[in-house]
Amino acid sequence: MVGVVRGTTAVFIIFPETKVIPARYVGMKGVDLIITRVKAWCDNVKEVLFRIRRDSALADRYLAYAVAASLFLPGSVSGVAIVLAAFYVMVDYRRREIVFQAPFMKLLFGFFVLSFFVAAGYKNYMGMVMTLMLMAMLVYGMYLRCTVERRVFNRMLDIVCVMSIFAVLVAVVQKAAVFAVNPNYRPVSFFTNANYFGTMIEFTVMVVLYRAFTNRQFGPLYVAVLGINLIGMYLCSSMSALGAMSVGVVAFLLYKRQYKYSGFYVAALLLFFYANHFLPGLFPRVEAISSTTDQRLSIWHGALIGISQTPILGRGLRAYSMIYDSVGTYATYHCHNLYLDCLLNFGIVGCTVFVLFGLYYLRDVVRQIRVRSASNAALLFLAVLTVTLVHGFTDVTVSWTQTGMLFLIAFSATGLRSAQKEPTHAALLSKYGYFVQPELSVGYLLKE
Repeated sequence: MVGVVRGTTAVFIIFPETKVIPARYVGMKGVDLIITRVKAWCDNVKEVLFRIRRDSALADRYLAYAVAASLFLPGSVSGVAIVLAAFYVMVDYRRREIVFQAPFMKLLFGFFVLSFFVAAGYKNYMGMVMTLMLMAMLVYGMYLRCTVERRVFNRMLDIVCVMSIFAVLVAVVQKAAVFAVNPNYRPVSFFTNANYFGTMIEFTVMVVLYRAFTNRQFGPLYVAVLGINLIGMYLCSSMSALGAMSVGVVAFLLYKRQYKYSGFYVAALLLFFYANHFLPGLFPRVEAISSTTDQRLSIWHGALIGISQTPILGRGLRAYSMIYDSVGTYATYHCHNLYLDCLLNFGIVGCTVFVLFGLYYLRDVVRQIRVRSASNAALLFLAVLTVTLVHGFTDVTVSWTQTGMLFLIAFSATGLRSAQKEPTHAALLSKYGYFVQPELSVGYLLKE
C-alpha cells in the first residue's frame, strides 16, 4: 500500500497482526525503488513465517481464514486448501489427539475408512476419492470445533460474507454474457452447478443473519450482503434452495422473537409467488416442476432398488452412478434425496453411525432451545442444519467440498463454550502446549 505523508512518499507493506515496516523512498527511482520494495516485502514475509512457526495459535487463525475464503473460489482451490488443512492437523500428534479425543470421532472416522474399502470392493473409484476428501473435511471440521475461538469464528464468517459478494458478481457476469443466446441459463459462479451455488447462498444467508445479530454496529452492511445473496438465489433459480432457505430464515427469526421481520419475509415471499402467477417468467423454471418431479421419482425408484441390494454397508459414495444403468432409471450422479443417498452409499450401519454422532452433538443445542437459552452461535448451526435437512428431501448438494466444508464450519459453532460453564479454548490449547495470544480488540464483537 502506498501512502503520502506530508509530501514524503512512503511505502508500507502490511500483514495482518504484524508490525508495520516502513521504507522511505526519497530520491529513489526505477530499479532501486523496486529492489527496496521487494526487500521490504521479503522482510515482512520472513517475520510472518517466523511468528507462525513459533505461535501455533496464529497459524490456526490464518489457516482458518484461508479455508473460509477458499470456499468461494473454484472447487480445485478449496479442495487443495482443505487437504492442506487436514494435513496440518494430522502431522502433529497434539492436534491429532485433540481431534480424535472428541466423542464419537473415532467411530465416524473408522466407518469412513471401512466405507473406503467397501467402495474399492465395488470398483467405485470416484467414491474412494470422495471418501478421502470427506475424511479430510471431517478432520479439519472437528479440529475447528475443538479449538476455534469466538473471535476467529466470527471473522471466518465475515470472510464468508465478503467472498459471497464476489461469487454473486461472477454469476451476474455469467448471466449477462449468455443472456442474449440462452435466457434460461443458470449461472454457477465458482461452483460445479447452479444447485451447489444455491446451497452456498442458503448457508451464507444463515451466516448473515447470525452476524447481523452479533455485530449490530455493522447491521446495514449485513443487510446489503443479504440483498446481494438474494440476487444470487434468483439467478441460480433453485426452487429447492429457495424453499429450504426460507424455512431457515423464518425459524431463526421466530426464535429471536423478530416476529415483524419474520412476517415481512413471509409476506414478501407470498407476494413474489402471487406475482409469478400473472408473470410466469418472473421466477424461472416454475414450469419445469412437473418434469423435474418425474425425474426425481425415477431416481428414487432406482435408489430403493439399489438399497435393497446392499442394505448393510452400501457401495460407497456416489453409488447411484453405478446402478442407474442396471435398474433402468434416470441417469445422474446421486439420488437427489439426502436420506436415500446415505442409505444407498453407506447402508444401515453407516446411517446408524451418522445418527449417533449427530444426536450426541445436537443434544446440548436442543436443551438450550427448550429452555430458551440458546446462543446465537447455536442458532446458526441449528438453522444451517434445518436448511440442509429440508433441502435434503430433493437434493444432496451438501455432499461437496465447498458446501460440506461450510456446513462443518457452522457445525464448529457447537464448540463455542460459555466462559462461565466450561473451560475456554485457550485453556484447551494450552493443555496441548499451544500458546494463545489474548484478544486484542475487545470491541470487535458485541455481546450476544
